[in-house]
Amino acid sequence: MSLAAMVLADRSAPLARLYDRWIELATLGRAGRARATVLAEVQPGDRLLDLGCGTGTLAIAAAAAGARVVAIDRSPSMLAVAREKALAAGVAVDWREGDVAFPPLAGEQFDVATSTFALSEVSTDLVALAIRRMAEALRPGGRLVIADEARPSSAWARVLVGVPRAVVAVLSFAVLEGSSTTHRHAWRALVEEAGLEVAAERRMPGSLVLVVATRPPELPQVRRAVRPLDEVLPEGARAVAQRVGAWLALPVGVAPGVYRVGDPGPASPVLLTGNFLGSVDAVREALADRDAYLVVEDSDGWNVWCASDAGRFTAGRAAALIELSGLGQRTPVRRIVVPRLGGRAARPLAALTGWEAVVGPIEASDLPDFLADGLGPQMRSLARMFGPRQRIRVGALTALQLALFLLPLRLLPSAWRRSAAPIALLEGAALPLAHDLLPGRTGVVKGAVLGGATALAGAACGRTGLRGALTTLALAPFVGWVYQSSSPVVFWKRLLR
Repeated sequence: MSLAAMVLADRSAPLARLYDRWIELATLGRAGRARATVLAEVQPGDRLLDLGCGTGTLAIAAAAAGARVVAIDRSPSMLAVAREKALAAGVAVDWREGDVAFPPLAGEQFDVATSTFALSEVSTDLVALAIRRMAEALRPGGRLVIADEARPSSAWARVLVGVPRAVVAVLSFAVLEGSSTTHRHAWRALVEEAGLEVAAERRMPGSLVLVVATRPPELPQVRRAVRPLDEVLPEGARAVAQRVGAWLALPVGVAPGVYRVGDPGPASPVLLTGNFLGSVDAVREALADRDAYLVVEDSDGWNVWCASDAGRFTAGRAAALIELSGLGQRTPVRRIVVPRLGGRAARPLAALTGWEAVVGPIEASDLPDFLADGLGPQMRSLARMFGPRQRIRVGALTALQLALFLLPLRLLPSAWRRSAAPIALLEGAALPLAHDLLPGRTGVVKGAVLGGATALAGAACGRTGLRGALTTLALAPFVGWVYQSSSPVVFWKRLLR
């Protein structure tokens, strides 16, 4: 399975109608059997909560079997399909639009709470909060039933499942720019963290697992530990390798969570960042002489601006960590500083948590001045944000990426490729240095301008020849695209909205 199916279904009602077929295909026909196993835990007359109901297949079957069903999903397109299916089946279901971690429930109690093929679509912290919500909604003795993806137990099964997952990951990233394969959560641990008692855990064919748990008479309030930040940072040779990867802007992540920097107290500031190692290191360095709480949300290892632009730096993930850790009980101020390049998450984060969300500076190095000024407005100019050190780094990263992307040029005749590839590498390294001098708002336009000027100059001087000049000109927009994917400056206005 893949997030691609969910993303496409969210975007289009016609595509939502194909979701059931996709799930059957992705599970090799095992989805129906998995749902039947879940339905075996539901009795006539049960009040059922189906979280992440999708197109309502399980909810409709449960209602047809005599259960009173409340079904929740975040996708209006899939809920529309679900309502049509329920009407055709002649059953009544209470359909509600909402997020799995923040479901629209008003203190209602249920006999059974189910989720099938939905929780693997979201990050671990959101799943932990969603399971806690289901546990809170169950009556004492009520049952939680989850059927979803898990890591296969045998090496052969891991290969069999891993190959199509890898193909889907590449295709969905290329087409949807950020979607990936589903998560394989540690289901038993997450269920037990919510205070439920696991009654059964059963492997099903392929990569599916069924977990059944019951709610005890008293549901314990478990809070995640708030540890020192240094405990999760890499050390030794591993630290060197990971920080080189982070310098190259590879998605090198640290464990998400709420951490202590120094010895914070009730009045200490709370700051938010993504779990990209470079971002965490920058914030830690900036706060070297201060005490603070740092919320490191799961941005899939990407830096804040990349994750924000791809929809991976979200208010929901941050809100889940705040609640799971009980951070509000540690700091009565209830104010959090959101990085400016992830500032679009500030307003929804305030709505989800009731906290004040303050948009902070772009650069972590500006945090001390920002905090000293009483969280006043503080924003670097574009020139300061993209200084010489950052330009050299982005140029090196662009050239490195181009060296890999241009390998297929070796298949072209030598007359076409002899000078085109070296010139493209030089253009990639030069684009950030010449950023302010080139016309255009995007890297593609700036790359086309620089490439066009280079091609004309090379042809005029007789250095590249006509074919080399044409190849350089054709590659120029691609060089600019690679550059803009490596630099937040190109999209800084969009990210700062």
